[in-house]
Amino acid sequence: MRFFTSPTSPYGRMVRVALLEKGVAFDLAMVDPWADDAGLREVNPATRVPALVLDDGIALSETSVILSWLEREFPRPALFGDARCLRRAGLAIGVIDAAVQTIIGRKATAPTLFDDTPLGLRRRRAMVEGMQGLELQVQRDCAGAAAAHVELDVIASVVALDYLQFRFAEAPWRVPTPALDAWVAQLRRRPAFADTLPR
Repeated sequence: MRFFTSPTSPYGRMVRVALLEKGVAFDLAMVDPWADDAGLREVNPATRVPALVLDDGIALSETSVILSWLEREFPRPALFGDARCLRRAGLAIGVIDAAVQTIIGRKATAPTLFDDTPLGLRRRRAMVEGMQGLELQVQRDCAGAAAAHVELDVIASVVALDYLQFRFAEAPWRVPTPALDAWVAQLRRRPAFADTLPR
């Protein structure tokens, strides 16, 4: 299989971590989706990452589609846990969505700063409240617990925190998340997370 992603895509990173954690073999194709990459466009007309070309040539796109296929074809270790797991995954993916939409908004509205528009402020609020929600969930359900294997909530939480650190490290609106930070620091030791950090 051939997996198309970019070095900074949080969506691509979520799928790449899942592939690595499940032990699925793939060839990595790093692309720049902003450059309207012809190879990426051939497998995904939307020219977005991630995209996964299966051994039979079928190209899958969109994170949720690829993760669903992976879970069906490679059920162990499982990605989808109980309702608490899915609730945390939803919070983290919401943070990722708001962060990515902010970055895209900045590109689309320059020189006006998207962050100060009404929509930009809503995205910021989504990131802040999502991280606060994750912090509470981790304090209650995960603090001090090392995951034997990672499920979607773990993947999405690590990716969300790392992406905010990568794109918004100095943002004054960032909220402290000490329990989440400590939990993610433990998880980052896993090769699938360490090897996929955005650069």
